[in-house]
Amino acid sequence: MTDKDNNSSYSIITEKDRLIFRTSSFRAERTSMLHGGVYTAEFSSMLLASAVCILAYMYIVTVIHILLLRYIILTLIFIAAFLGANRYIFRKRSLEADFDRTRGTVKITRPRIIANDVEIIPFAKISSVETGAERFAPENIDGIRFVQKISLQHGSAVPGLGDAEEFITLSLKLTDGTERTIYAGKTAEGPAAPVNEIKNFIMDKEI
Repeated sequence: MTDKDNNSSYSIITEKDRLIFRTSSFRAERTSMLHGGVYTAEFSSMLLASAVCILAYMYIVTVIHILLLRYIILTLIFIAAFLGANRYIFRKRSLEADFDRTRGTVKITRPRIIANDVEIIPFAKISSVETGAERFAPENIDGIRFVQKISLQHGSAVPGLGDAEEFITLSLKLTDGTERTIYAGKTAEGPAAPVNEIKNFIMDKEI
């Protein structure tokens, strides 16, 4: 078995008749102006938990008149909401593509909030494995300049804000004319898409 980890952008585990591809970079989409370095999963979970506590307080204050009991209940609600949001809503999600030569299929598992979306595609329906490119130029320039100005005033400049974003994508082209994108990594942050490893595996060649 061989395990390749490419700067955490994706990983490939190869066995005799299986290749398992995992990545947390599978969507080519514009990054929000709310910088990921500020709005981390923990901070976003804390904001959501705080909002839940505010709503809960509006109800609790009408039915519970013991101040200490209110604080205990709200604390428990905050902890439960924070842990739940961090685990199920704002957690880092990964796509998995399990290529199996024995069955002649690839099982693509896409993460969802509640349950994963699983699709099984026969190799016979894959016409090609191809790379592509996506580029997103900033649109709201005035908004970006405003955010940069506020950030500089607080001594916390946001690097890369306002820059164009470029992605390298890896897709399975199907015989029915559709495609399944299984990788979309930023060119400035990660390695090239592993097109040769997957293509050679499907074609039953040695990697």
